[in-house]
Amino acid sequence: MRLQTLLLLSGILNLTGCVVADMDSSNYRYVPWIQVFQKVDSTGQTNIRERKEALYSCGVDRSENLDDKNWGLNIQHGNETLKEVVDRNQRIFRCMESKGYQVYGFDECGPLKKPSGLCPN
Repeated sequence: MRLQTLLLLSGILNLTGCVVADMDSSNYRYVPWIQVFQKVDSTGQTNIRERKEALYSCGVDRSENLDDKNWGLNIQHGNETLKEVVDRNQRIFRCMESKGYQVYGFDECGPLKKPSGLCPN
């Protein structure tokens, strides 16, 4: 009985040393959606007003506040299906690319704590 108790305590103590290396949730906060759109010839120095106008002309509703850090293209509007959201996003991406913008992924921009430098504005 005493041996079992010692083994149990030993196991519990060993488990306390088992932790995930990086549990800081702030390491996984990424740039706002609008910053993934960067003008190809001026990445990192994209004109913010021109980018907003380009997004609106590409189909983003003008009532949406693109300065809101919570704004994003993955938000469903009304009764949109997931397929409709994806299709809308693809249309906006293609349109932005036709206007000379590169659409970076969040992983390419990097988390806010360690940005890549591609999406600073």
